Amino acid sequence: MSSTELVIDSQDIQFVMNEWLKLHELSKFPRYADFDQETINLLLEEGFKFAVEVISPTRTESDREGCKMVEGRAKVPPCLHKPYQQAYELGWASIAADPKYGGQGAPRTVQIAINEAVAGANLGLSMYFALTEGALELIDSFGTENLKEQYIEKMVKGEFTGTMCLSEPHAGSDVGAGLTSAERTADGRYKIKGTKSWISSGDNDLGKNVIHALLARIKGAPSGTKGLSLFLVPMFRLNEDGSVGESNDVTLASIEEKMGIHCSATAVLNFGENDDCYGYLLGEEEQGMACMFQMMNGARIGVATTALAVSSAAYQNALSYAKERVQGPHISKIRDAEAARVPIIEHPDVRLNLMRMKSLVEAQRALLYATGKYLDILHAAEDESERKAADDMLQMLTPMCKGWGTEVGLDVVSTGIQILGGVGYTQDFPLEQQYRDIRITPIYEGTTGIQALDLLGRKMTMRNGALFMNLLAQFNAFSQTHKEHPLLGKAIQKWTKSGEKIAGSAMTLQSILGQRGMEGSALYATPFLMHFSAVTAAFFLLEQGIAAAASLAAIKADKKVPEDAYAEFLQGNSEALFYDNKIKTTQFYVNVVLPTFEALTQPIQNQCFEALEITL
Repeated sequence: MSSTELVIDSQDIQFVMNEWLKLHELSKFPRYADFDQETINLLLEEGFKFAVEVISPTRTESDREGCKMVEGRAKVPPCLHKPYQQAYELGWASIAADPKYGGQGAPRTVQIAINEAVAGANLGLSMYFALTEGALELIDSFGTENLKEQYIEKMVKGEFTGTMCLSEPHAGSDVGAGLTSAERTADGRYKIKGTKSWISSGDNDLGKNVIHALLARIKGAPSGTKGLSLFLVPMFRLNEDGSVGESNDVTLASIEEKMGIHCSATAVLNFGENDDCYGYLLGEEEQGMACMFQMMNGARIGVATTALAVSSAAYQNALSYAKERVQGPHISKIRDAEAARVPIIEHPDVRLNLMRMKSLVEAQRALLYATGKYLDILHAAEDESERKAADDMLQMLTPMCKGWGTEVGLDVVSTGIQILGGVGYTQDFPLEQQYRDIRITPIYEGTTGIQALDLLGRKMTMRNGALFMNLLAQFNAFSQTHKEHPLLGKAIQKWTKSGEKIAGSAMTLQSILGQRGMEGSALYATPFLMHFSAVTAAFFLLEQGIAAAASLAAIKADKKVPEDAYAEFLQGNSEALFYDNKIKTTQFYVNVVLPTFEALTQPIQNQCFEALEITL
């Protein structure tokens, strides 16, 4: 392959889906009865093919051209229109949507895998799909039957696009400081007035209408987040026959000039400049944040998916380049001026960096896809206790996926540029754009710091710490069962020791809370998140390693492979080689990568507070 092409790690994804998660077992639930293993594999194969052949060719062109504001509307690069239409016509953009609206109703984990491929092909284009899905799900959950009938099917088909409007120019993450207002009218609608900023996919010419899920404060409501309500605000009103009608007084003020994702129109929008903008209440008054969190939590998993997508693509690009690029002799012949030059993949430093990239990508995927299956169980299980257990895991894992996954993804792409050297910094190779595109992921939908506070201050204290203790109990049970595993036992024992430090850090932070207040414990919330997430990802990666070891043992027994011929056998059996690589990758992650995250929490034990005390 060329180091500029998109390569999707389909072998790892299929292993994760089929052999580790056994996603086909979801077919026991009526909701997913049609999704057996054959169907899931077919969807993955065709979805990946679509991403590579149809969407990937638009990546560079759409980035270079970007979005333009023409006569008050956002115009996306022309090369996106046909892939956008095909994505909806073939069902890839609405694969998990309810079949009653025209979606395929696939499990969320399948959607994550397809989205990984699509976002890896063109992150900016994938954002239009993701924002529309999030908005239509809010309408489905909280809208009236009339609103559902008017909007959802058109959004599932891509005729209408969607957004979420939270931020305002003076208030980014501080959503409760928003000034956008809503006023009840006699006909049951609400008159909307205000400005929203940093609105991804805020306007475009891909569909006929843009449907905004918007937070505003009804006049007389309390200040802060508790006074916010959620509204459906279309850019254009609908006629009685459902066709697009006159303007709803929603205007595009500007398109942000950004570092990356240039083909995604990040907009500043004015609502009600002419006092003629109307919205429709979603859910109950003053319950806007509770409603919006449904979309935000889904969006956080979606952002983690895009980070995985871009970092996986960057790893594949860097790997291919390292095999192509010939430079310098092998280090064992460094003093031999006549020694043949070798591909840089033979240099130890390059191999170390590639191994870091590979292990971090697979750890990201393990954490994210496990989270996806818990989401599927929450949606499909009929037993209340099963749904509750899945929801508990989702509460814990979502900030890890968003916080740790995006930071790790950024690190992976940065490492890839280092492997390419100077050319990695140029537009001749994908990594330059991949770095610009992925840089936003640790910021939007709640920064890493916000995810850390969510984990430490909310999720770990829920039900007096029950969710936290349940996850630690899972770690302990796994360790007791597999600590003597012939291939992974030593790695599991090292992982166990690292995991034990999570509880110690949590206790220290609790003590700091009593001594220094919330600012003291919040000071090192992000390092705690990074270590805890890395340990949790290792847990899932070790589960994969156990599964790979069992499959490898079965192949060796079936083929009667003698130990002295094992290395040669691996080179002729791609399936056995994959399992062997999975085991080595897991061992590397635990022995080399995990300690770097563990070290981040040493300041917690040191109880160093100079950052709070120094005059800056």
